[in-house]
Amino acid sequence: MLQLNRVTKPIKQGEKIIILELTDIQLHMKSRPTKSIGGAVQRSIEHNQPGRVFSPLKMASGTKSNELTVQLPFAANDPKLQEAVRQYQQQGYRVMLKVPHNLPIKLGKDATEFLGSKNGKRLLRGMEKKHKA
Repeated sequence: MLQLNRVTKPIKQGEKIIILELTDIQLHMKSRPTKSIGGAVQRSIEHNQPGRVFSPLKMASGTKSNELTVQLPFAANDPKLQEAVRQYQQQGYRVMLKVPHNLPIKLGKDATEFLGSKNGKRLLRGMEKKHKA
């Protein structure tokens, strides 16, 4: 069982902590899901560099048309992520998850290019007609 604590209190001086922070969500036309979220997180921590996790959006049923409910990839039961968190905890680190209240959702470069294409414009016109009806 993976347990990540949300960052709710200021961090104490001298406390060893690892914060997994979601900075944004980018929507792409095609992307392969990350095979191992734990491996991506571990590489990011070891190299002290930001990383990306690709995960399909899962729409919740019963949501309003102007709302988007997204399942965070950290909720997945990835054995490598569980093992990485366990290893950092054994080293004395507290592993925490930080999600901003207003998480920005952006279009990826490929999605922007598609919407500017002939097929993308057709799709947008179709959505506009459907919305007006």
